Amino acid sequence: MVLLIAAIIIALLVTIGLPILASIWLNKNLAVSWRVMIFGVLAYFINQLLVALVFSGIMALHDYSGLNLAEQALFTTQLVISIVIGAAIGVLIRWAVLRFAKEPLDNLESAYGIGVGFGGTESIIRVGLPLLFTFITMLSNINLDPQTSTLDPDMIIQLEALWQVPVLVPLAGSLERLASFVMHITVTIMILQAFTQKNNLWLGAAVGLELLVNGLIVWLAEVGLAYGWVVGLAVLLMIGNFYLLYLLNAFDFDITKANGKT
Repeated sequence: MVLLIAAIIIALLVTIGLPILASIWLNKNLAVSWRVMIFGVLAYFINQLLVALVFSGIMALHDYSGLNLAEQALFTTQLVISIVIGAAIGVLIRWAVLRFAKEPLDNLESAYGIGVGFGGTESIIRVGLPLLFTFITMLSNINLDPQTSTLDPDMIIQLEALWQVPVLVPLAGSLERLASFVMHITVTIMILQAFTQKNNLWLGAAVGLELLVNGLIVWLAEVGLAYGWVVGLAVLLMIGNFYLLYLLNAFDFDITKANGKT
């Protein structure tokens, strides 16, 4: 029990604490304004809304067409469509923010801010907050006695099952989110290249990277790969993204100069 509590706390620090600390660091050390990071937050929510609308439209067309896919085939198709449109729309929205915002955002610092805002919001909304609420419920019923509790029997079963979750589960989930967080920063830096290098092929590369990372993450969840392999692959994805950032000179910012800005 103690190890599980510690693992969940670490997962919360990664999925909620890290995006917040990264935002504060960008603001203090690179003089990235909170407004720029909010652009990334808004881009995430707009992305989710558009993906839901497009996905619903595609599913409506499927129903109208009369195709009778098997349940598993339909589920797989829905996953693939969701991942593809999510990557494409996510890249296009961030490109539009860099292109049409009423302030110059086509610079490395702003790309970091938008990437952290986008990826951090995803981490907090999709994993951090649900995990936090679940953890609060677990702690509130830590001394639960099934014989005397007035809770619904199904709720009691769920709470008991939560306390039996392997320690690696929250740790693997947090590393998964960390890999995705770094990926979103890398993708945003790649979108920036479409402006700095005046080559829109970078947008296709950004979509491809997001498809690769998100596709692997979803595939891992679906095949039920051992959590040790999940951790290993998440680490490899992070290393790969950091290497891409290095190749894109994404670490060549002047902290001293940024600190001198007013």
